[in-house]
Amino acid sequence: MAIDYSQEVKWEFITSLKPHPENPRYGDIGAIAESIKRNGWFGAVVAQTSTRYILAGNHRVMAAQSLGMSQVPVFWVDCDEIRAKAILIAENRTNQLASWDEDGLAKILEELANAGELQATGFDGDDVDSILSSIDDRPDEPVEPEVCPTCKSLLPEKFQRRKKKKSVNPF
Repeated sequence: MAIDYSQEVKWEFITSLKPHPENPRYGDIGAIAESIKRNGWFGAVVAQTSTRYILAGNHRVMAAQSLGMSQVPVFWVDCDEIRAKAILIAENRTNQLASWDEDGLAKILEELANAGELQATGFDGDDVDSILSSIDDRPDEPVEPEVCPTCKSLLPEKFQRRKKKKSVNPF
C-alpha cells in the first residue's frame, strides 16, 4: 500500500468526529485529561475520511471534550474499512508491545516527582513504588561469564561473581 504524505493536519470540531464503534480498547479518560491539562495537546488524531471515524485518539478526543475543548488537530486518512480497522488495532497493539527500561523510567519519574510533575505522566506514587520494587527484586546482574583458569571451561553459575544492581533513589 502506497502512503500518501501529502495529507495535512486540519483543526476540526470534536462534534464532527465519531468515535469508532468497534474500538475494542478502553482508555483512562481521567489520566489523559490530566496529561492534556498539564502538558497541553500534542500530536494529531487520525480519522477516516469517508466515515469520520476516529482510528487513533478516540480517548484523547473524549478527554479533550471533557476539558471543554471544541477542536482537535486531525490527520485524515483516505482508506477502506479493512485498512481503517487495521490502523485502529495497530495503533493500540504496537503501543502495547512496547516495554520500559525500568532504570531509565525510574530516573525520569524521580526527576519529575521532585519537580512536582509526576501527575502529568499518568503515573502515581503506587506505580512508582511498584517499579522500584521490581528493580529491587531483580537478581544482581552477572558479570562476563568466568572460566576456570586451569581448564578454561565455564564455571558453574553458583561460582560466578555478580555485580550489584544500580541503586535507584526512591525519591
